[in-house]
Amino acid sequence: MRAQARSLGFLFRPVVAMPTPSTPPLSTLLLDAPVGRHFAQLHSDAQNLTDSVVLFVETGLHRGNGVVVVASRDTMDRYLDRLTAGGADVEAARRSGQLVLRNAEDSLARIMVGDMPDWSNFRRLVGSMLEEVQAFGRTTTRAYGEMVNVLWRGGQPLAAIRLEEYWNELARLYPFSLFCGYMVDSHEHETYRAPLGEIGRTHTDVLASQDDERFREALDHASRDIYGLPLTQLVTQSGAETDAGERRLPEAQRTMLWIMRHLPETRGEVLRRVRRYYQNGRGASAP
Repeated sequence: MRAQARSLGFLFRPVVAMPTPSTPPLSTLLLDAPVGRHFAQLHSDAQNLTDSVVLFVETGLHRGNGVVVVASRDTMDRYLDRLTAGGADVEAARRSGQLVLRNAEDSLARIMVGDMPDWSNFRRLVGSMLEEVQAFGRTTTRAYGEMVNVLWRGGQPLAAIRLEEYWNELARLYPFSLFCGYMVDSHEHETYRAPLGEIGRTHTDVLASQDDERFREALDHASRDIYGLPLTQLVTQSGAETDAGERRLPEAQRTMLWIMRHLPETRGEVLRRVRRYYQNGRGASAP
């Protein structure tokens, strides 16, 4: 397969630094949550997602921000347990109006009309959540949402993207920052058949997760085996990508999308080796 490396050159322009959206470090956005920023994070590990959500919510409570959390049934309890263990008085924050908690599945049931979210329903429901925390004198509001993840994982990516667009419209009416959490398995073929670039398009930032560097290293090791060179830097800096939304995604996911399009005959072997390297560590063999 190394012979393929010689044939890759025609797919790339000379490597030059390409302008990409400026994304602050992970901790900066989760801690500061600037008004007007709408950022997402793609996770394959539930514990790492919990770490990010707890940091985002806990910091907001500590700083006196209004906080809205719309989470799934199977994740809300985990977040609240971690917040309580860290010393946050969740019940006091709820009673004071600082913290609003809503179930993602129940909220979707009130928003959806058929297979798509309805703008009027969305504005009425989510607007009331934001107004609830702002009515108690909270001048800065941060929101965390998983409704889009419920739709995405339920096989309704177009509905999820429409909901992201509605969040952006709502940001014209209310001052808030928004953090969207997605559970996405970067090692599976099906992940790259979904419109990942649309997640990038509808967010100001897509934050790399704790696992992304490990996944990138595994992908570079796998592509070196198969093509004779690591692809992530080559793809992300060469201008080979034309989709602005995809350029907001973490490097490895962007590179896998490129492989899926341009080298489809080897994508299965690439992912097989990526899984092996990811599980065993970058330096392990992947026969």
